[in-house]
Amino acid sequence: MFIAFEGIDGSGKTTLSKLLHETLREKNIPSVWTYEPYNDRIREILKKDKLDPWSETFLFLADRREHVLKFIEPNLKKGLWVVSDRFYLSTLAYQGYGRGLPLEKLRELNRLAVQNCEPDLWVYIDIPIDVALERLKKRKRDHFEDGNFLKKVKEGFEKLIGERKNVLKLNGVRAPEENLRELLNFLL
Repeated sequence: MFIAFEGIDGSGKTTLSKLLHETLREKNIPSVWTYEPYNDRIREILKKDKLDPWSETFLFLADRREHVLKFIEPNLKKGLWVVSDRFYLSTLAYQGYGRGLPLEKLRELNRLAVQNCEPDLWVYIDIPIDVALERLKKRKRDHFEDGNFLKKVKEGFEKLIGERKNVLKLNGVRAPEENLRELLNFLL
């Protein structure tokens, strides 16, 4: 089982995805937790350098390809559940809707990067922009965490999630434990 968590920065993806992973392990369901960007060096470049939107996209795509080949697919083949904090919908939302790059080109490039690796379940954590921004005040913000930009990204996520059937939409304002209960009821 491959589960990808999506949502804007500050929505609670990391917290909930880690909680799910820990709970699965407690229930003796073998799982691994991961996140994107997968490569920490690429993560640092993307966080500290404001790049051209296409340069940013190509770094994400290269990272995602390596993520799929070196981590996601090998662990799925071993029979492990893979729980990921982000996958390719983030690129469509952030670089497509947020940065204004053409969606069809981004879809095509992501198909090449992931080949046939698709999540069995997308978990979308919906949260109001103002709540997310308040949460982000607690950490060092980067250029992806601007209110106007996040508004475009959130609108993009809503459209992208609406195109899929294998989605569980959760309320990011609720306590993580409440969302975990709903997620576990859905999965198990």
